Amino acid sequence: MSMDSVIDLGKACGRKLSETETARLREVGNSLNLREDDALWPLLAAMEYQRVYYEALPEKIAVASRTIMDGMAAAAEKETAAAQARLTDSVVQEAQNLASKIQYARLVPMGLFALICLLAYGSLMLWAGFRIDTGRDIPLAAVLHMPSGWLIGGLCLAAGMFCGGAAAKEFAEAEKGGWRKGSIAILFIMLGVFVLINVF
Repeated sequence: MSMDSVIDLGKACGRKLSETETARLREVGNSLNLREDDALWPLLAAMEYQRVYYEALPEKIAVASRTIMDGMAAAAEKETAAAQARLTDSVVQEAQNLASKIQYARLVPMGLFALICLLAYGSLMLWAGFRIDTGRDIPLAAVLHMPSGWLIGGLCLAAGMFCGGAAAKEFAEAEKGGWRKGSIAILFIMLGVFVLINVF
């Protein structure tokens, strides 16, 4: 087999050998004192093929690695976007739940308490005005016999029942703050009972 036919074996690399590779192959053959028809030429060509193959291997590994990493990055970005969307939905849902808890658990008793205070203030002002105008000594307990006394007693009982329900719910769910709401409920109920007893 001649040296020229061995160089044609470069087609096994998927391409023709370059001039540099051909010159290198001739140089190696000359340094080994190979004749044109020496049987070592195919072995030398096979070794040159392995050298070319392994020199190209790092670039092939780099391309494959980039492809894998790009795929992983795209999958991670997609999963991150999905997780952020789920987190946003969860935060919005929890905010709505908290808003409704705050609205009913705090605002209703505070609103009832404000209404009770407003009625009590109005009744006291009415009592004071009547006393000043007539000059008669009317006891303060007479305020409770006014229509506002009935309303104050009823609102105190309603606030007590609401706070008692909220406290029972918190006790059932093992949340903190149930004792405070329970105490407020008892206070409202006692006040309502006291007012209604004095009305009669």
